Parts: sequence; C-alpha cells; structure tokens
Amino acid sequence: MKPRLDRYEEFIEREYKAGLRKHEEYSIESVRPELISMFRNREVKRIVFTGMGCSAIVSDIVRGYFTEIGLPVEVYVLNDYEFTFLAPKSVLEDPGTVFIISSYSGHSKEPLRAYQAIGDYHDRTMLLTSGGPLAEAGERDGTSIAYWRLREPDREYPLFHVSQYFAILMDMFHEFGLIDDDHHDRLARLSEELAADFDDRARALVSEFARNSRDANILMIASPKWYESLLKLAKMHINEMAMVPASRNYFHEFCHSEVATLSDPERGHSVLWIIDPEDDDYTKAKGQNLVELLTARRQQNDKIRVTVLPLRGGDFLRRYFGALDIIQRATLELGRYREVESRDLISSAAGNSWYHSSTIDAEFEPVAS
Repeated sequence: MKPRLDRYEEFIEREYKAGLRKHEEYSIESVRPELISMFRNREVKRIVFTGMGCSAIVSDIVRGYFTEIGLPVEVYVLNDYEFTFLAPKSVLEDPGTVFIISSYSGHSKEPLRAYQAIGDYHDRTMLLTSGGPLAEAGERDGTSIAYWRLREPDREYPLFHVSQYFAILMDMFHEFGLIDDDHHDRLARLSEELAADFDDRARALVSEFARNSRDANILMIASPKWYESLLKLAKMHINEMAMVPASRNYFHEFCHSEVATLSDPERGHSVLWIIDPEDDDYTKAKGQNLVELLTARRQQNDKIRVTVLPLRGGDFLRRYFGALDIIQRATLELGRYREVESRDLISSAAGNSWYHSSTIDAEFEPVAS
C-alpha cells in the first residue's frame, strides 16, 4: 500500500467531493420486503443505529441532518452494545423502532454482540455491511442486509468514504420511502460548492489551525448540533491520520469545566471553536469572551493557541462538509509535520485483524505479483 498520508492526500484532492456523487454503490436486494413496507407505510417512528468507529459515524451526520430538516423520525446513535444503559427500554421495545447495525468490514465483534443482544427484534433489524461474520449471521437468520458495494474502498481507513456513505444512505432511504428526495442533485451541487468554498480564506484557516496545533493537544468545542455530527468525525481524522491527541466538548460545558486546565498549561494546547452563524447572541458573546481570555498577552497563555472556524453556507450539508474539508486539510498538514508511523493500534486494540496493514498486504500480494 501507499503510505498513509499519501493516500489521505489523494482522498482529499480527488475522492472527498467525488464521493458525494457515488450514490449507487450498494445493494438492498437482501432487505426483507416487510422491513421496506414499514418505512413506506410510515410505521417507523425511530431508527437506532449502532456500530463502532467510522462504520457508525455517518449515522451521526444523518441524525443531525434529519433533525435540521425536521424529518418526523427520531434517530439514536449507540456506539456500544450494552443497550440497557444507552437507550430507554421503551425505545428499544417499541414496534416502531428499526435497528440498523453498521460494520463496514463485518468483522468487528461489537456489532455482532449488538446483533445478538436484540435477538427478539431481528424482524425490524437491518445489517449494513460489506460481508464478514456479521453478514453470515444475518444470512443464517434471514435478517435484512444492505450491502456496501464500494468499487475502490480503502480497507485500512473507512473514514475516507464518509461523504460517499452519506450519499448512499440518502439514496437508500429514498428507495425505502423514508425521504422524498434522493439528494442526487443537491449533493452534486454540494460538490461544486465545496470546490468554490475552498478559497484563500479557507486556505488561511487550514494553515492557521495546522500551525496552532503543532506539538499541542487539540481541544474542539461547538454547539450540540455540531458536537456529535462534525466534531466526532473531526476527532477521528486528527487521531487516525495526524495521530495527534484531540478531544471534543460542548461549548458551554467546556466553559464550565475543561477551561480550567488552560490556567497555566505545561504543554501546548490548540483550541478550535466552531462558530455557527445561527448560534444565539449569548453563545457568540461568550465565545468572543473566551477567545479574548485565552489570547490575551500574559505568560499563562504562552502555550495556548485559538482558531475560530466560522461555518459557511446556507444549509446543514454545506456547513458540515465545508468545515470538514478545512479540518481534513489541516490534519494532513499536521500529519506531514509529525510524520508518525502507524503501528496498527486501532486494528490491534479493537481485535479486528481485517483492518490490519499486514492482513491487507497479504491479501493483495498475489495481485501485486
């Protein structure tokens, strides 16, 4: 395989925007007609997504987007399988709840455990995967399965495909009758808008955030709308690609707790504040006050840098994917600066060898030779 950061740069330049147009690379032939009827007959009150890492991250975007457009379907995202502590019993047992268990590889253990934990609800469960033991379990039980059919997947870093995952889910939910618009035109326009939005102003923000984050821990803060959807994925990019410590918190909670750690830090800290033009006046004023506190010329601020990233565009999708584009590009710069070599900690710690570089190299070696 090409080096991690080389592949990442190719993804940013070629695939990030292109993925928004690749809505057809999936199959719902194995989704039971009864489940599709639930959607088409408006019997679905809520969707509970569960999955780990990037396999589930697109569901947070879906949740934020559906909330923004006022779709009358609740969306829950559970990143574990101990459902008793993650969602109310009334939500899990309601016949209007549909479960979507997501694992791109189908080899992660946690989604399999989640599938086993809801054995009584398999008639209203859909697996979202490319294969593996999860698909085998679903095929054995006759459970609905929607298959990712990406033509050029990056096995090691599925987060490269989030824009395409979103396009696919919009097309899929349109096929199910959950939404009226397949989003083909909107996402094609978005691809063009993102290219236009990456102007000198955006380039300056990329350089500023990357420079501020050198040799620093990154603290990202935003309103609830962006905390789950945008900051969760931003943290994945910074952690996995630049391999830099990054955390996230709600803006107001940060001001009531975590900000104390910046009283006189020994290590560098980079604060990224995502500001939404729709934030209320109280939040905007409080944010400006925070920036002034942390950038004032005083010795305790010597190791603190602050970047303000204003969201641009008139709707959720343009704001989301535009901000992510800036964060990804800054992550690439930061990764080039650090040049840390991966030791496959994610696949090793998760116990999923499917993502391990040695497994991938071994599988593709006969093709290469």
